[in-house]
Amino acid sequence: MRVVVTGAAGFIGRHLTTALIRQGQLMGPAGNPAPISELLLADHVDFDAPPTGSGNIPIRKIIGDLRDAGFRQQLFAGGVGSLFHLAASLTTAAERDIQLGLETNILSLLGLLELCRAQKTPPRIIFASSIATFGGDLPPMVDDDTPQNPQTSYGAHKVIAEQLLADHSRHGVIDGRALRLPIVVIRPAGNPSVSDQVAAILREPLAGHDVDCPFAPESELPIVSVQAVVNGFLVLHDLPTADLGHRRAFNLPALTMRAAAMAESLSAYTDGRTLGRVHWKPDPVLQKIVAGWPTRFDSATARRLGILPDADLETIIDAYLENNA
Repeated sequence: MRVVVTGAAGFIGRHLTTALIRQGQLMGPAGNPAPISELLLADHVDFDAPPTGSGNIPIRKIIGDLRDAGFRQQLFAGGVGSLFHLAASLTTAAERDIQLGLETNILSLLGLLELCRAQKTPPRIIFASSIATFGGDLPPMVDDDTPQNPQTSYGAHKVIAEQLLADHSRHGVIDGRALRLPIVVIRPAGNPSVSDQVAAILREPLAGHDVDCPFAPESELPIVSVQAVVNGFLVLHDLPTADLGHRRAFNLPALTMRAAAMAESLSAYTDGRTLGRVHWKPDPVLQKIVAGWPTRFDSATARRLGILPDADLETIIDAYLENNA
């Protein structure tokens, strides 16, 4: 099975790549384990890819822009068995540049789906959707049955993408599955996203650095570890189609933490390190974005299918420290 990962240079993409190499196989269309024959890692920026032959899997990286039809065709040269589509123009970028967001998040996906239609065997697509598909006047608990009402261009793009995947699956062009991600932590510094500002509440003090938090201390934030995200993608990929029922998109259940409680939890990690301090300096623009997102994010269906949240915040922090020792 030839597997393609878009957005492979990113935080989630790198962790997913490691997991795919370690696992070495995915469930094929017939419901039997199929070895990964090639892992193609794609992004628009250069990055350090694992050496080819890692885990006995041929690995190739390819650098280019998904908006370019020629680049998309390179991804499908030789066929695609499974596509993990993580690449996207994120919230702040899509808000600043409407055209860029549409081209990256919608038109590029349509181009990929056109290539899927040209294949004899429909590929399985795992799509990284977002909590941003929900917004406005939300109930205390947002689940799979909550109406989607995005308040950002990024969220609107994700809703459109979910519907495109569902419709193409109905036509038998693909076997599409989407997982709506809450705020993923603890990502490394450098990504100018709202999620990075949330991650900084934990990351910077653990590194001994003070940090200005652009959210109010009482802000409730639905968070999940990158390990839970990757596990969710792999579980969702391998599920028999019959288990999905009428759904093609699912919420990834999250922990809900107040920003202040996240900062306070770090007091348990003073052994051997000097913690930085969190300074509360709410930014009206960023505060409005997170205030429009769900605070309690769950899915009974996802839990039943084995797509689970982290046990607690300590689990997330311990995993981060172990990976960044």
